[in-house]
Amino acid sequence: MSDASEQMEFKSMVKQWLKSHRLDYRWVAERCGVSEITVRNWMSQKNIPPLKQQLIERIMVQLPAASPDDSLQDVPGVTVNASMALTVHLAPDLYEKLNVRAQAEGLTAEALVARAIAGLVKEQSPMRTREVILPPQQ
Repeated sequence: MSDASEQMEFKSMVKQWLKSHRLDYRWVAERCGVSEITVRNWMSQKNIPPLKQQLIERIMVQLPAASPDDSLQDVPGVTVNASMALTVHLAPDLYEKLNVRAQAEGLTAEALVARAIAGLVKEQSPMRTREVILPPQQ
């Protein structure tokens, strides 16, 4: 396969991956330390520099495409954004239920969520941070 066709195939994969994560070129630009217009140029006409391509590949591996079954889109009152961090927005009534459960277990809501996430990933890879911030919804 020629370099040009490999680039085209890679760019197609990146576009599909971004779409599946609801991310855009600005997001890629921030991670690559370049401007959004540079990423747009890469994706339309120029080749992606090898080191930047490796960085993008690494990001794509660390944040695999979400399958529809893994989505919380159908859970009323819950929205999730999982790029390189995890942000969960809860409806006020759900947040209050989380707080009540956490207090019953002698924990903060943040600690309860952190414990649940740690249980899900089963500590297969070291977590970069255990800090969870859940400001109450107003």
